[in-house]
Amino acid sequence: MTEPDLEWDARVRHAPMSDSRSRSINSWVPPVEELLWRTARASALVRFFPFSSHNCLRLATSSDFATAETLGPCIVYCYDDFKAPDRRPEYWVWDVWPQEPSREPVLRTYDVDAAVRELERLTADFTPAA
Repeated sequence: MTEPDLEWDARVRHAPMSDSRSRSINSWVPPVEELLWRTARASALVRFFPFSSHNCLRLATSSDFATAETLGPCIVYCYDDFKAPDRRPEYWVWDVWPQEPSREPVLRTYDVDAAVRELERLTADFTPAA
């Protein structure tokens, strides 16, 4: 098993605990990590080293952050309207990191599969480290 495989598996294993914590404290972070990590794990994104940053799925070319390229494209997960009683988790796919206030996400969707497909498209020209 490769190092990225081990990290993807660790993210998937940890996600239910994170989701449970988000549910128990009525967090601003929606409990969608397990769904997002499992969906991304089953995609072409597995060629990259995954990591998270607050409520973001981020990718790097390797685990050596001293030399790895951190990819700009990422998925941010949030609520469409945190204060609304019928709030829904939403996925924002960005082509840059950090997000620039003057720009909009490339995609805003409630569909995790669509978000992962868009991130695959945005990272198609990046090459993982050997």
